[in-house]
Amino acid sequence: MNKDETDNENNEKPDLLDVYFFNNLFSNRFFKPAVNLVFFAVLIIILYYGLASKPDLRFHGGIPFATTMIWDLWHPILAFTIIFFGRLWCFACPIGAVGDWTQSVFSLKKKYPEKYRNLWIAVILFLLIFAAERHFFMFTRNPPNTALLLIFFTGLAVVMGAIFEKRSFCRYICPIGLVLGVFSMLSIIELRCKSKKTCSEHNIKECVIGTEAGKGCPVGEFPQTMERNNYCIMCMECVKSCSKDNIRISPRLPGADIIRSRKTHMDEAYLVHGIIIIFLFVMGMERFEFRNIIINFVRSTAPFDYIANYTFFVNYYRNMWAIIIFTSITLGAAGLMYLSTKVFSGGNTKQKFIDLSYAFIPLALSVYLAENTFRFLKGILLIISTIGKMFGKVWEFAINFQTINHIQILLLLAGFIFTVWTGYLISKRLSQTEKELRQSMFAIGVTAVVYLLIGVKILTIPII
Repeated sequence: MNKDETDNENNEKPDLLDVYFFNNLFSNRFFKPAVNLVFFAVLIIILYYGLASKPDLRFHGGIPFATTMIWDLWHPILAFTIIFFGRLWCFACPIGAVGDWTQSVFSLKKKYPEKYRNLWIAVILFLLIFAAERHFFMFTRNPPNTALLLIFFTGLAVVMGAIFEKRSFCRYICPIGLVLGVFSMLSIIELRCKSKKTCSEHNIKECVIGTEAGKGCPVGEFPQTMERNNYCIMCMECVKSCSKDNIRISPRLPGADIIRSRKTHMDEAYLVHGIIIIFLFVMGMERFEFRNIIINFVRSTAPFDYIANYTFFVNYYRNMWAIIIFTSITLGAAGLMYLSTKVFSGGNTKQKFIDLSYAFIPLALSVYLAENTFRFLKGILLIISTIGKMFGKVWEFAINFQTINHIQILLLLAGFIFTVWTGYLISKRLSQTEKELRQSMFAIGVTAVVYLLIGVKILTIPII
């Protein structure tokens, strides 16, 4: 498809910014700061109640507000709305905004180091948070630790805003931005330029350098060359700064970026397999039989049986094992796909491993959603019951774990089917011959079946 045909296709796509309401909102220079301030106020309230609470809600009767807001409402709702809104949360995020506000007051505006312009730091932070959650940090049941986690990332955004130009924290460090970016490739909306021809003929790249109406892109994206959603934080600065009105936000088929994108990276490929296997493991730890196997293994290696339970050293040792286990299973998952690629596909194994790994993004999202299903339903029911109380109604709901289990299995099966189909389309684009296509599909199929079997096995273990 040549450039003129691409421009014609883009111009034919519906643009949500043509809707008077949306266009006025996102073009208004005060709308985004107002949204950021509202969420910053909510963040302050969460921090206050989090720090004021006693640790470990199971034993000390602490205030659950912070953990409820973050882990039962914000995080699962975010997970279940990625496919509809992509990285739109980044538009509202108060932590990213704090970094912006810091830059407006003071910043050395240094360029972020070239050798760190990848997502490995964000990948490590994401895996570390979930590896150390259960035995050390216990974020989901420890309000003070949840507050401290938010303070840590807020402080990091401030420091990076004071040192580096643009929103380096959001682009390279933020673990939530990392996950939103990868899964936003499945989103049903995209932000792109309307016409690449208009961009190339316009000498002043206002979306890059900024204008009085809007800033240059804070994450270094250029709408003319964008082909996927990963790094665009939907800040809408390009909508405000482009004098040619050449930016569109359009609906599209889910997964379009995965199938079309030519830009693939090892850090994202590793993360995709890491998400699948880690959250399958986390769901396994919610089941008594699976959890006992892991706990007995860790205890069998402990050299300090004489030390009382729940001491810092015991927790530190368990946490060390959690990190080792999580590192091992993520490396094993990526290794399985790499081995399958090497055995069945041949050729440039490393590049094929990277390219074909993107087919597993649907399966990764389905596992991510499955792990968040209970908290998502719990959060939704909490909202409904709270609304009921506001009107003097008492609405009580019980969550059926068997129903949740069925939903999780259905999500897993849907992700498997979507992954196989996406893998076929990617393999077809990359393959020169039918033999290459079959080889790539074997590599994807073997790995996907292994993930499916592990997932089904875990999800059919009774919770109690």
